[in-house]
Amino acid sequence: MRDGQVSTGRALWYILRAAPRSFALMALAGLGNGGASILGIFATKEIFSLVGAGYGWELFGYLGLYAAALVLSAGYSVWYIRYHVQFFAIMDFEESTRRILHAKSGRMSNEVLETPDAYAFIRQADGARQNLFRFGQIYVEAVMTLLEAAMVAAYVRRFHGMFLLLLPLSFLPTLMEMLYGARLWNRGYETVTQCQREEAELEKAIVDEAACKESRASGADELLLRKWRSSRAKRDSVEDGKSKKMLYLKLSLSPAECAGDIGGFVVCILLLRRGRIDLPAFTAGVAAYASLTAILGGLGGTVGNEIQFRHLIKPFFRYLNMPERGGVGEKCTFESTITLENVSFTYPNQTEKALDGVDLTIKRGEITAIVGENGAGKSTLVNVLLGLYRPGEGRVLYDGVDILTVRETALHRLQSAVSQSFCRYKTSVGDNVSIGDFAKGDRREINRRVAEIFPEGDVGTDTLLGKEFGGRELSGGQWQRLSCARGFYKDGGFVVLDEPTSAIDPMREKAVYDEFKRELWGKTGIIVTHRLGTVKLADRIIVLQKGKIAEIGTREELLKADGIFADMWRTQSAAYHNEK
Repeated sequence: MRDGQVSTGRALWYILRAAPRSFALMALAGLGNGGASILGIFATKEIFSLVGAGYGWELFGYLGLYAAALVLSAGYSVWYIRYHVQFFAIMDFEESTRRILHAKSGRMSNEVLETPDAYAFIRQADGARQNLFRFGQIYVEAVMTLLEAAMVAAYVRRFHGMFLLLLPLSFLPTLMEMLYGARLWNRGYETVTQCQREEAELEKAIVDEAACKESRASGADELLLRKWRSSRAKRDSVEDGKSKKMLYLKLSLSPAECAGDIGGFVVCILLLRRGRIDLPAFTAGVAAYASLTAILGGLGGTVGNEIQFRHLIKPFFRYLNMPERGGVGEKCTFESTITLENVSFTYPNQTEKALDGVDLTIKRGEITAIVGENGAGKSTLVNVLLGLYRPGEGRVLYDGVDILTVRETALHRLQSAVSQSFCRYKTSVGDNVSIGDFAKGDRREINRRVAEIFPEGDVGTDTLLGKEFGGRELSGGQWQRLSCARGFYKDGGFVVLDEPTSAIDPMREKAVYDEFKRELWGKTGIIVTHRLGTVKLADRIIVLQKGKIAEIGTREELLKADGIFADMWRTQSAAYHNEK
């Protein structure tokens, strides 16, 4: 399935394996529905035979059979298709495939995950989960429908072969409509989906709370609305053109379709008038023909749906085919050093290196600060150190072991990180802390950390966060302190803090620095920061410039050297004192 091209056999094998019980039940339900059709036709013939011959108690038995056939058929369409499939089978299947997507994401390195293609693919793949189920359902139901049609046709053939003469005319027009409709759908799919994405983003900018305030204040809401209307008009034009073409085809095929629909009844009447069949066979033939036209008409529609759903499931397999990180399970420790040997890294679709030939050794128990201008490569360096990014050149060694040979889960057990772009989980405050190490389950420590963040006592461990769910909203600084508590809750010996004070009130920085000093005691720490007040916690400072280590040393050594760090220090100190 290269580049998302779907091989039917492999796609079905994958889909059926994801939910074998659901599809097995689907096959059994389809066979039961086919049996109900045969039972209904048989009961119809026998009822009319008894009516013509003078009926007795046997008639009530066949009426019961006919009622049972109706109940089975209704149960299939109402209980199974509308209820069980919609509320159980699809949900179970989507849960299974979401786990598959999550596992796939866990096997991919972050530099791949953070590409625009990966973001688009994972959204499309997640959206394709229900389409995957429908694709498998199409094939299972198609096989069951063919079996049902074969059983009904074989039974009707016992009455007279002429019953089947005009049957193709009843479903060939439907099949042609679906095939042509699928072709039109494929032809306009990219344009329509692109317009839909544009409209969704524009709608977000028009009605989303934060974006709406900004666009209204700047007077841009009219511009956004015009762009939305333009995109909608373009999509409507494509859809309108497809609808007109389908209407013309429908009108041209309608005579053949009408001939197919009524042809069987005409044949039944002719056979009855000529004495080839009796009245019971006539009524059974009419019922059977109506059943066959419905079955085969549905089969024709299924073929067209298969073409559309084949296209819709491509993003799922395209995402599964993206490259993975690898790692064979080599033992990973951090007892002495982490070493970078001539490490370079370039982001996908970029030509300039974010890191260029970096050599660095970090000793256990050492606190290192990384500073530099925006774009210098600070966050990239820590992501490489954490194994989230794989170096394009060079190696990252934990106690002499190349981390590319280590499974990512084993590597991350040694680490604890507070990201610059931390997550704001709209759950309880306690959950936000415990996500740092879910298996730890230390309620007492969670309560202590929450109390340190909210000493006033107005926010507790069980306080719900997020106004979307009626919970408490926090300030940016409170969210950042909560993310720091989450990182410190995990007992990782190697702690990375990426811009941990960017949203915190400068007046509280002293208390935050004291907290960091206490938390980092006895651990190995990396602090990425723009605020140079944080560097006093560090044993040494690394200054990055254009992806290279420009300076390295203690604060006193770098100030004495009067280089890049000294300039940054003087600039920030002057700005701070001027504000004061």
